[in-house]
Amino acid sequence: MKKLFAVIALLCMATVFATAEAPVGNTSRPHADVGDLMVNVGANMGWGSFGLGGGVEYIFAKWDIPNFAPLTFGTAAKAGLFFGNSLHTDIAALGTMHFGLKTFSSLPAFLRNFDWYYGLGVGFGIGDTGGFGLSTGTGISYYLNPKLALNADYFYTNYFGAGAGSSGTLGIKMEL
Repeated sequence: MKKLFAVIALLCMATVFATAEAPVGNTSRPHADVGDLMVNVGANMGWGSFGLGGGVEYIFAKWDIPNFAPLTFGTAAKAGLFFGNSLHTDIAALGTMHFGLKTFSSLPAFLRNFDWYYGLGVGFGIGDTGGFGLSTGTGISYYLNPKLALNADYFYTNYFGAGAGSSGTLGIKMEL
């Protein structure tokens, strides 16, 4: 799944750099803007198990890079519940950064519906392996309208000395 995200990101970045000579106009607000509260829910694909996942995120800051695009920053809580040989839960608190293509007026409309995020924080797990540790997350959303998006995200927690847990979720994201 990480390879798929990497390929999509590289293709979109190649498109951005191919049109970088013309100034990019910020024609509208980004998908994830200051003050937005978003929730996501979906199905988890884990290490030999299935489950439910979701999260909530609040965007609190924006940095406008002149002639490029705004980056937005937020805080998120992510959770994954797995049903396999036993019940396992992973929970993470992340600081996030979003990069979306909505403000790139020179791109085709369907490409401007993409938004990526990357997060870093702490997490813990309860179950077969568990503990407390560092957590990273990444995701991509494709907006169907200003309030609803298809969402794929992933977070990974490396428990200090006790293993690791992860959650990959395919679902929907809604802005409240």
